[in-house]
Amino acid sequence: MNGFERELKDKVLGFTSHVTAYSDLGANSDYTIFDNFIKSGEISGYSPYIEKQVLLTSKSATAHSLMRAVTPMLEKNVGYIHENIITGKYDDLSNIKQSIIIGSGVAYTLNVNVGDEINLFTQFKHSSTNKMIQFKENYRVAGIFDVGIYEYNNVYAFINIDDFLTSLEANNKRDIYIKTIRIKLPDPLKSKLFTDKFNREIDGYYTQDWSYTHESLFSAINNEKRVMFIILMLIVAIAAFNIVSSLLMLVTNKQKEIAILVTLGATRFDVITIFLLQGLFLGSIGIFFGVLLGFLLAINIDAIISSIEIFFKINLMPAEIYHLNKIPSLINHDDIIFIVIYTFLLTVVSAIYPAIKASRIKPAKIFRGNN
Repeated sequence: MNGFERELKDKVLGFTSHVTAYSDLGANSDYTIFDNFIKSGEISGYSPYIEKQVLLTSKSATAHSLMRAVTPMLEKNVGYIHENIITGKYDDLSNIKQSIIIGSGVAYTLNVNVGDEINLFTQFKHSSTNKMIQFKENYRVAGIFDVGIYEYNNVYAFINIDDFLTSLEANNKRDIYIKTIRIKLPDPLKSKLFTDKFNREIDGYYTQDWSYTHESLFSAINNEKRVMFIILMLIVAIAAFNIVSSLLMLVTNKQKEIAILVTLGATRFDVITIFLLQGLFLGSIGIFFGVLLGFLLAINIDAIISSIEIFFKINLMPAEIYHLNKIPSLINHDDIIFIVIYTFLLTVVSAIYPAIKASRIKPAKIFRGNN
Protein backbone atom coordinates (compact mmCIF):
# COMPACT_ATOMS: atom_id res chain seq x y z
CA MET A 1 0.00 0.00 0.00
CA ASN A 2 2.87 2.40 0.73
CA GLY A 3 4.46 1.68 -2.65
CA PHE A 4 1.12 1.97 -4.41
CA GLU A 5 0.41 5.35 -2.77
CA ARG A 6 3.89 6.70 -3.59
CA GLU A 7 3.82 5.55 -7.22
CA LEU A 8 0.33 6.83 -7.84
CA LYS A 9 1.02 10.16 -6.17
CA ASP A 10 4.29 10.69 -8.08
CA LYS A 11 2.79 9.72 -11.43
CA VAL A 12 -0.48 11.59 -10.98
CA LEU A 13 1.31 14.76 -9.86
CA GLY A 14 3.78 14.32 -12.70
CA PHE A 15 0.90 14.47 -15.14
CA THR A 16 -1.33 16.98 -13.43
CA SER A 17 0.57 19.39 -11.20
CA HIS A 18 1.28 20.35 -7.63
CA VAL A 19 -0.65 23.55 -8.28
CA THR A 20 -2.74 24.58 -11.29
CA ALA A 21 -3.22 28.28 -12.07
CA TYR A 22 -6.23 29.39 -14.11
CA SER A 23 -6.03 32.68 -16.00
CA ASP A 24 -8.83 34.97 -17.12
CA LEU A 25 -6.50 37.52 -18.72
CA GLY A 26 -6.72 36.09 -22.25
CA ALA A 27 -4.02 37.49 -24.54
CA ASN A 28 -2.74 39.69 -21.69
CA SER A 29 -1.43 36.81 -19.60
CA ASP A 30 1.89 37.70 -18.03
CA TYR A 31 4.26 34.89 -17.00
CA THR A 32 6.89 37.13 -15.41
CA ILE A 33 5.18 36.69 -12.04
CA PHE A 34 6.00 32.98 -12.23
CA ASP A 35 9.60 33.78 -13.11
CA ASN A 36 9.74 35.92 -9.97
CA PHE A 37 8.43 33.00 -7.89
CA ILE A 38 11.18 30.81 -9.35
CA LYS A 39 13.82 33.39 -8.43
CA SER A 40 12.49 33.53 -4.88
CA GLY A 41 12.59 29.74 -4.64
CA GLU A 42 8.87 29.39 -3.93
CA ILE A 43 8.28 27.28 -7.06
CA SER A 44 10.54 24.95 -9.04
CA GLY A 45 8.99 25.55 -12.44
CA TYR A 46 5.87 26.33 -14.43
CA SER A 47 4.43 25.31 -17.78
CA PRO A 48 1.51 26.95 -19.64
CA TYR A 49 -0.61 24.47 -21.60
CA ILE A 50 -3.80 23.94 -23.56
CA GLU A 51 -5.66 20.66 -23.09
CA LYS A 52 -8.30 19.39 -25.48
CA GLN A 53 -10.09 16.14 -26.28
CA VAL A 54 -9.15 15.05 -29.78
CA LEU A 55 -9.49 12.19 -32.21
CA LEU A 56 -6.28 10.64 -33.54
CA THR A 57 -6.26 8.54 -36.69
CA SER A 58 -3.61 6.52 -38.46
CA LYS A 59 -3.74 4.48 -41.66
CA SER A 60 -5.23 1.53 -39.82
CA ALA A 61 -6.97 2.70 -36.64
CA THR A 62 -8.59 5.48 -34.63
CA ALA A 63 -8.14 6.48 -30.97
CA HIS A 64 -9.71 9.02 -28.64
CA SER A 65 -7.05 11.05 -26.87
CA LEU A 66 -6.45 13.98 -24.56
CA MET A 67 -4.11 16.33 -26.35
CA ARG A 68 -1.90 18.63 -24.31
CA ALA A 69 -0.14 21.46 -26.11
CA VAL A 70 2.95 22.50 -24.13
CA THR A 71 6.23 24.39 -24.35
CA PRO A 72 8.65 21.42 -24.34
CA MET A 73 11.46 23.10 -22.38
CA LEU A 74 9.11 24.45 -19.70
CA GLU A 75 7.28 21.13 -19.47
CA LYS A 76 10.56 19.47 -18.48
CA ASN A 77 10.58 21.53 -15.30
CA VAL A 78 7.18 20.35 -14.07
CA GLY A 79 6.55 16.95 -15.68
CA TYR A 80 8.40 13.74 -16.25
CA ILE A 81 7.40 12.70 -19.76
CA HIS A 82 10.94 13.40 -20.95
CA GLU A 83 12.23 10.83 -18.44
CA ASN A 84 9.89 8.10 -19.68
CA ILE A 85 10.41 8.13 -23.44
CA ILE A 86 10.80 4.51 -24.56
CA THR A 87 11.14 5.22 -28.30
CA GLY A 88 12.21 8.40 -30.05
CA LYS A 89 13.42 11.67 -28.55
CA TYR A 90 11.60 14.17 -26.37
CA ASP A 91 13.66 17.09 -27.75
CA ASP A 92 12.27 16.42 -31.23
CA LEU A 93 9.06 18.00 -29.97
CA SER A 94 10.99 21.29 -30.09
CA ASN A 95 13.27 20.55 -33.03
CA ILE A 96 10.79 19.08 -35.52
CA LYS A 97 7.74 20.98 -36.70
CA GLN A 98 4.33 19.34 -36.41
CA SER A 99 5.61 16.55 -34.18
CA ILE A 100 3.72 14.67 -31.49
CA ILE A 101 4.59 12.43 -28.55
CA ILE A 102 2.02 9.79 -27.63
CA GLY A 103 1.54 7.20 -24.89
CA SER A 104 2.44 3.57 -25.47
CA GLY A 105 -1.23 2.57 -25.28
CA VAL A 106 -2.20 5.16 -27.91
CA ALA A 107 0.66 3.98 -30.14
CA TYR A 108 -0.50 0.38 -29.76
CA THR A 109 -4.11 1.28 -30.60
CA LEU A 110 -3.08 3.29 -33.66
CA ASN A 111 -0.42 0.71 -34.65
CA VAL A 112 2.18 3.43 -35.23
CA ASN A 113 5.82 3.96 -34.36
CA VAL A 114 8.30 6.84 -34.40
CA GLY A 115 8.31 8.54 -37.79
CA ASP A 116 4.75 7.58 -38.72
CA GLU A 117 2.14 10.23 -39.49
CA ILE A 118 -1.16 10.57 -37.68
CA ASN A 119 -4.08 12.97 -38.07
CA LEU A 120 -5.47 15.04 -35.23
CA PHE A 121 -9.12 16.09 -35.31
CA THR A 122 -10.94 18.37 -32.87
CA GLN A 123 -13.32 21.32 -32.93
CA PHE A 124 -13.63 24.74 -31.35
CA LYS A 125 -16.63 26.90 -30.66
CA HIS A 126 -16.76 30.09 -32.69
CA SER A 127 -16.29 33.22 -30.56
CA SER A 128 -19.33 35.07 -31.95
CA THR A 129 -21.67 32.29 -33.08
CA ASN A 130 -22.74 28.88 -31.83
CA LYS A 131 -21.11 27.17 -34.79
CA MET A 132 -18.25 24.72 -34.27
CA ILE A 133 -15.08 25.20 -36.27
CA GLN A 134 -13.41 21.96 -37.32
CA PHE A 135 -9.70 21.59 -36.77
CA LYS A 136 -7.52 19.03 -38.55
CA GLU A 137 -3.75 18.77 -38.65
CA ASN A 138 -1.14 16.15 -39.55
CA TYR A 139 1.60 15.28 -37.05
CA ARG A 140 4.63 13.03 -37.17
CA VAL A 141 5.28 10.78 -34.17
CA ALA A 142 8.49 12.01 -32.50
CA GLY A 143 8.38 9.77 -29.43
CA ILE A 144 6.41 7.25 -27.41
CA PHE A 145 6.28 7.39 -23.61
CA ASP A 146 5.40 4.90 -20.89
CA VAL A 147 4.87 6.44 -17.44
CA GLY A 148 3.70 3.23 -15.80
CA ILE A 149 0.06 4.28 -15.42
CA TYR A 150 -2.27 2.50 -17.81
CA GLU A 151 -4.79 5.34 -17.95
CA TYR A 152 -2.23 7.97 -18.99
CA ASN A 153 -0.42 5.71 -21.48
CA ASN A 154 -3.71 5.05 -23.23
CA VAL A 155 -5.01 8.62 -23.36
CA TYR A 156 -2.42 11.37 -23.51
CA ALA A 157 -0.62 12.96 -26.45
CA PHE A 158 1.72 15.98 -26.38
CA ILE A 159 2.37 18.55 -29.08
CA ASN A 160 4.32 21.81 -29.28
CA ILE A 161 2.10 24.72 -28.25
CA ASP A 162 3.76 27.09 -30.76
CA ASP A 163 2.89 24.76 -33.64
CA PHE A 164 -0.63 24.40 -32.31
CA LEU A 165 -1.22 28.16 -32.01
CA THR A 166 0.19 28.67 -35.51
CA SER A 167 -2.22 26.06 -36.86
CA LEU A 168 -5.11 27.73 -35.03
CA GLU A 169 -4.32 31.07 -36.65
CA ALA A 170 -4.25 29.35 -40.02
CA ASN A 171 -7.73 28.05 -39.24
CA ASN A 172 -8.97 31.52 -38.26
CA LYS A 173 -9.05 30.71 -34.56
CA ARG A 174 -7.08 33.55 -33.01
CA ASP A 175 -9.19 33.77 -29.85
CA ILE A 176 -7.91 30.55 -28.28
CA TYR A 177 -5.61 31.53 -25.44
CA ILE A 178 -3.58 29.75 -22.81
CA LYS A 179 -5.69 29.69 -19.67
CA THR A 180 -3.98 27.06 -17.51
CA ILE A 181 -0.47 26.89 -16.05
CA ARG A 182 1.05 23.95 -14.25
CA ILE A 183 3.22 24.82 -11.25
CA LYS A 184 5.73 22.57 -9.52
CA LEU A 185 6.71 23.24 -5.90
CA PRO A 186 9.89 22.22 -4.05
CA ASP A 187 7.64 20.56 -1.46
CA PRO A 188 4.21 19.31 -2.65
CA LEU A 189 3.03 19.09 0.96
CA LYS A 190 3.13 22.90 1.16
CA SER A 191 0.86 23.35 -1.86
CA LYS A 192 -2.08 24.57 0.23
CA LEU A 193 0.01 27.33 1.82
CA PHE A 194 1.24 28.41 -1.60
CA THR A 195 -2.22 28.55 -3.19
CA ASP A 196 -3.63 30.58 -0.29
CA LYS A 197 -0.81 33.10 -0.57
CA PHE A 198 -0.98 33.21 -4.39
CA ASN A 199 -4.74 33.79 -4.46
CA ARG A 200 -4.42 36.62 -1.92
CA GLU A 201 -1.56 38.45 -3.64
CA ILE A 202 -1.93 37.85 -7.40
CA ASP A 203 -4.78 39.24 -9.51
CA GLY A 204 -5.97 37.70 -12.75
CA TYR A 205 -5.22 34.13 -11.68
CA TYR A 206 -6.85 31.55 -9.49
CA THR A 207 -4.95 28.51 -8.21
CA GLN A 208 -5.92 25.08 -6.91
CA ASP A 209 -3.52 22.61 -5.36
CA TRP A 210 -3.34 18.84 -5.87
CA SER A 211 -4.89 18.06 -2.47
CA TYR A 212 -8.10 19.71 -3.71
CA THR A 213 -8.18 18.47 -7.30
CA HIS A 214 -7.36 14.88 -6.27
CA GLU A 215 -8.82 14.91 -2.77
CA SER A 216 -11.17 11.95 -3.33
CA LEU A 217 -8.45 9.78 -4.88
CA PHE A 218 -5.84 10.17 -2.15
CA SER A 219 -8.49 10.11 0.57
CA ALA A 220 -9.63 6.73 -0.76
CA ILE A 221 -6.04 5.45 -0.77
CA ASN A 222 -5.51 6.57 2.84
CA ASN A 223 -8.73 4.87 3.91
CA GLU A 224 -7.65 1.67 2.18
CA LYS A 225 -4.30 1.84 3.97
CA ARG A 226 -6.04 2.16 7.33
CA VAL A 227 -8.33 -0.79 6.59
CA MET A 228 -5.36 -2.90 5.41
CA PHE A 229 -3.48 -2.04 8.59
CA ILE A 230 -6.45 -3.04 10.76
CA ILE A 231 -6.70 -6.34 8.86
CA LEU A 232 -2.98 -6.91 9.40
CA MET A 233 -3.33 -6.29 13.13
CA LEU A 234 -6.24 -8.75 13.31
CA ILE A 235 -4.19 -11.37 11.47
CA VAL A 236 -1.35 -10.92 13.97
CA ALA A 237 -3.83 -11.15 16.85
CA ILE A 238 -5.27 -14.42 15.47
CA ALA A 239 -1.76 -15.79 14.99
CA ALA A 240 -1.02 -14.99 18.64
CA PHE A 241 -3.62 -17.59 19.66
CA ASN A 242 -1.20 -20.21 18.36
CA ILE A 243 1.16 -19.19 21.16
CA VAL A 244 -1.65 -19.51 23.71
CA SER A 245 -2.68 -22.97 22.47
CA SER A 246 0.90 -24.27 22.16
CA LEU A 247 1.81 -23.08 25.68
CA LEU A 248 -1.38 -24.55 27.15
CA MET A 249 -0.54 -27.88 25.52
CA LEU A 250 2.97 -27.59 26.90
CA VAL A 251 1.63 -26.91 30.39
CA THR A 252 -0.64 -29.96 30.13
CA ASN A 253 2.16 -32.23 28.93
CA LYS A 254 4.69 -30.96 31.46
CA GLN A 255 2.57 -30.98 34.61
CA LYS A 256 4.75 -33.55 36.36
CA GLU A 257 7.94 -31.64 35.50
CA ILE A 258 6.39 -28.42 36.79
CA ALA A 259 5.33 -30.21 40.00
CA ILE A 260 8.89 -31.47 40.48
CA LEU A 261 10.29 -27.94 40.03
CA VAL A 262 7.84 -26.59 42.60
CA THR A 263 8.75 -29.41 45.00
CA LEU A 264 12.43 -28.57 44.61
CA GLY A 265 11.72 -24.96 45.63
CA ALA A 266 10.66 -23.11 42.48
CA THR A 267 8.28 -20.26 43.27
CA ARG A 268 5.18 -19.24 41.33
CA PHE A 269 7.18 -16.33 39.95
CA ASP A 270 9.85 -18.75 38.66
CA VAL A 271 7.25 -20.88 36.87
CA ILE A 272 5.55 -17.82 35.36
CA THR A 273 8.95 -16.52 34.19
CA ILE A 274 9.79 -19.86 32.52
CA PHE A 275 6.60 -19.90 30.46
CA LEU A 276 6.73 -16.21 29.68
CA LEU A 277 10.25 -16.69 28.33
CA GLN A 278 9.00 -19.68 26.35
CA GLY A 279 6.27 -17.55 24.80
CA LEU A 280 8.65 -14.68 24.10
CA PHE A 281 11.08 -17.12 22.49
CA LEU A 282 8.38 -18.43 20.15
CA GLY A 283 7.20 -14.89 19.39
CA SER A 284 10.72 -13.62 18.75
CA ILE A 285 11.39 -16.42 16.28
CA GLY A 286 8.15 -15.57 14.47
CA ILE A 287 8.95 -11.84 14.43
CA PHE A 288 12.50 -12.42 13.15
CA PHE A 289 11.53 -14.70 10.29
CA GLY A 290 8.42 -12.66 9.57
CA VAL A 291 10.40 -9.44 9.13
CA LEU A 292 13.11 -11.24 7.13
CA LEU A 293 10.63 -12.89 4.76
CA GLY A 294 8.65 -9.63 4.61
CA PHE A 295 11.72 -7.75 3.39
CA LEU A 296 12.44 -10.40 0.75
CA LEU A 297 8.81 -10.43 -0.35
CA ALA A 298 8.58 -6.62 -0.56
CA ILE A 299 11.79 -6.34 -2.57
CA ASN A 300 10.77 -9.04 -5.06
CA ILE A 301 7.00 -8.56 -5.03
CA ASP A 302 6.74 -7.64 -8.72
CA ALA A 303 8.67 -10.73 -9.87
CA ILE A 304 6.67 -12.96 -7.52
CA ILE A 305 3.30 -11.64 -8.71
CA SER A 306 4.40 -11.94 -12.35
CA SER A 307 5.47 -15.56 -11.79
CA ILE A 308 2.14 -16.41 -10.16
CA GLU A 309 0.25 -14.78 -13.04
CA ILE A 310 2.25 -16.72 -15.62
CA PHE A 311 1.95 -20.03 -13.77
CA PHE A 312 -1.81 -19.83 -13.15
CA LYS A 313 -2.52 -17.81 -16.33
CA ILE A 314 -4.44 -15.13 -14.45
CA ASN A 315 -4.14 -11.35 -14.07
CA LEU A 316 -4.01 -10.45 -10.37
CA MET A 317 -3.41 -6.72 -10.85
CA PRO A 318 -5.21 -5.47 -14.00
CA ALA A 319 -3.51 -2.30 -15.23
CA GLU A 320 -6.81 -0.67 -16.20
CA ILE A 321 -7.98 -0.94 -12.57
CA TYR A 322 -4.82 -0.30 -10.56
CA HIS A 323 -3.26 2.16 -13.05
CA LEU A 324 0.18 0.55 -12.69
CA ASN A 325 2.27 -1.59 -15.03
CA LYS A 326 4.25 -3.13 -12.17
CA ILE A 327 3.74 -3.82 -8.47
CA PRO A 328 5.60 -1.16 -6.45
CA SER A 329 6.88 -1.59 -2.92
CA LEU A 330 8.10 0.90 -0.33
CA ILE A 331 9.71 -0.34 2.88
CA ASN A 332 8.67 2.06 5.61
CA HIS A 333 10.83 1.46 8.67
CA ASP A 334 8.39 3.22 11.00
CA ASP A 335 5.64 0.79 9.98
CA ILE A 336 7.92 -2.19 10.56
CA ILE A 337 8.98 -0.94 14.00
CA PHE A 338 5.33 -0.40 14.98
CA ILE A 339 4.35 -3.88 13.79
CA VAL A 340 7.29 -5.49 15.62
CA ILE A 341 6.45 -3.70 18.89
CA TYR A 342 2.73 -4.51 18.53
CA THR A 343 3.46 -8.17 17.83
CA PHE A 344 5.94 -8.41 20.71
CA LEU A 345 3.42 -6.94 23.18
CA LEU A 346 0.73 -9.26 21.85
CA THR A 347 3.11 -12.17 22.37
CA VAL A 348 3.66 -11.14 26.00
CA VAL A 349 -0.09 -10.89 26.59
CA SER A 350 -0.66 -14.28 24.92
CA ALA A 351 1.92 -15.97 27.16
CA ILE A 352 0.52 -14.59 30.45
CA TYR A 353 -2.51 -16.88 30.79
CA PRO A 354 -0.64 -20.17 30.15
CA ALA A 355 2.15 -19.01 32.51
CA ILE A 356 -0.35 -18.25 35.29
CA LYS A 357 -2.11 -21.57 34.68
CA ALA A 358 1.24 -23.38 35.01
CA SER A 359 2.05 -21.56 38.25
CA ARG A 360 -1.24 -22.77 39.82
CA ILE A 361 -0.39 -26.46 39.47
CA LYS A 362 -0.53 -28.27 42.84
CA PRO A 363 2.31 -30.83 43.14
CA ALA A 364 0.35 -32.98 45.60
CA LYS A 365 -2.55 -33.45 43.15
CA ILE A 366 -0.19 -34.23 40.28
CA PHE A 367 1.76 -36.85 42.23
CA ARG A 368 -1.51 -38.49 43.41
CA GLY A 369 -2.56 -38.65 39.75
CA ASN A 370 -5.55 -36.40 40.38
CA ASN A 371 -4.94 -33.56 38.03
